[in-house]
This record gives sequence, C-alpha cells and structure tokens, in this order.
Amino acid sequence: MPSTPHEVLIVALREQPGLLGALVSRLTGVQLPRSLKPTDATLRFVKPAELRLDLVLQGGRRRWVLVELQRSIDPAKRRRWPLAASLLFSQTGALGDVVVITARRAVARWAERVACVRTRLGTVLQLKPVVLHLGAPESEALLDERSPELALFAAWAMQHRHGPGARAIVERAFELTERLPRALRRAQQRAILSVLSERMLELLREASMNPDKIPETPAARKLRLFLEAQGRKRGRAEGEAKGRAEGEAKGRAEGEAKGRQDALLTLLRARGLSPSQDDEARIRACADAAKLDRWIARAATATTVREALGTRSPRTRARPRAPGRARPAPASRS
Repeated sequence: MPSTPHEVLIVALREQPGLLGALVSRLTGVQLPRSLKPTDATLRFVKPAELRLDLVLQGGRRRWVLVELQRSIDPAKRRRWPLAASLLFSQTGALGDVVVITARRAVARWAERVACVRTRLGTVLQLKPVVLHLGAPESEALLDERSPELALFAAWAMQHRHGPGARAIVERAFELTERLPRALRRAQQRAILSVLSERMLELLREASMNPDKIPETPAARKLRLFLEAQGRKRGRAEGEAKGRAEGEAKGRAEGEAKGRQDALLTLLRARGLSPSQDDEARIRACADAAKLDRWIARAATATTVREALGTRSPRTRARPRAPGRARPAPASRS
C-alpha cells in the first residue's frame, strides 16, 4: 500500500492514465493522446546505469510523457531530466513531454529553469518542462462537477496548507468524489485522506467531533460521516485484533496451567501418593503457574499429598486430665 502523498498520487496516475490528460487539458488547454499507457518508469542505458522517474507514459506514434511530482527543490534533476528526455528521444525518434506537477510556487519557478546548462564558451543544453503549479486558483479550477476525478489533485495540493480555504477545498473534493462510481469513489476517498497532512487530518477530526462549533456545509457533513465510518471500521478492526490477542494469551496461559496440573498429578501418583477428589479439584482450580511449580518441586520429596500441596495437618489437642488427680508437686531442691 502506498504510504506517502507522493506515492498515492503516482499510483492514481498509473492506474488511471486518463487523469494526467484531464489535468493537462484543464490547466493548459492541450489534449494529450489517449493512447498513452504506463510503462516501466526505469530508463536503462547500454552501460549499467538507471534513471528512476515517477511515471513514464508511452503511446502510439512514438509519443511519450515523463511525469515528476515535485515537492521540493532537487538539484540532481538538472542532469536527470535532460538525460531522461534525451534517452527517450533517442529511442523513439520523437520528442515527448516532461511534465512537472507541484503545489509550491517556489518549486514551480525552480523547475522552469533548473535544466539549463551553459558553458563559458557559449554552449547551451536546455530542457524546459511543462510545469503545472497547483496553487489555490488552480486547485479550485480542478473542483469541477464534470471531472470529479480531478478532486484528488486539488486535495493533494493542500498538503502544505491548513487554513479555512484549504479545508474548504478538501471538503469540496470529498463532495465531488461522491459523484464517482462506487468502486472509484471509495478508492479516491481513501487516497484523499492519504495525501493530507497530519495537521489537516486533525482539523477534520476536530470538525467531525464538534459539528456544532464549526459551521457544517453539505460537503463537510459528507466528510464527517466518512471519517466517522472509517473510525468505526478502524475501531472494530482494533477491537477484533485486541480480542484475538487477549484470547490467544488466555488460551496459552490456560494450556500452560493444565500442563503443570497434569504433571503434578502424574508425579504424585508415580510416587504412590494418591490424591483425593478434593486434592485433585484443588489442583485443577489453581491457574497460578508459580504456585503449581512450587507444588511440583515439593511433590518430588514429599511423603504425603498434604505435604506436597503445603497443607498443614490439624494440631492434636492435649488430653484432658482425669478428675480427682492432682498435679504432682514439683520436686524440692536439696
């Protein structure tokens, strides 16, 4: 299962190739070929060297698109992006696109100019990618009823934002997700929760627990109900796991106690010490492993069952003196 917002979005793009085309079309007006399909995102050279990219799409007529989800500035991309594009250009004979998706304005500005190298003599090696900056205006533009699948990108862009505007976008993303078919709806709801920051998730949890303190829009209500359902599901799973663990622990303890009880009874009988029904009932009722171990140790040398179990014999009372008999006088000292 993907564990980071980066991985969640990569999986979504890989499993739904049309998502990238819808995103590019909405933000640039350019239509990508529908034939593009995910391929191996590791590009290999003749020599043992590899370039690992986020996503590579290839389709008919030698078209290809490299996709990078860029959260921060990475100086290594200055070499890797031109190298990857050059390799695919060499392999296919056609120039494709390098698409960089980011939610940070500073990263967007950096991505536009990072892959440009100039020598002192004047040689220039340059690659200018298509940079899709998902800021607040772009995120709101992605919240379109006609393309509810793009709501995931809008939520992903809010991973570094936590204000009322960001919360409103997340709520709207959940509302639009309800328009998807059932199977896609559940998957996108889980994906949206996975790309949000812990701080945003905490704000949503607080809103779900205190709906009277925070105005609840229809979108917020749907989000609250979904979070509550997820919480109940998680609670049931945790309860079942705890119950299984406690049951297993109890079963192990009972099994170990029974083994000690059987060993004690066997040892007593082997030494010719026949326990009574009361003795056996007392042994069977004992689940204290330490006490059973003490009884087993005593049974190895005891001469009676009472001695093995640490039961004291009742004290013999002194015989009463016969009436009329005087106690003998103590002898006098000479």
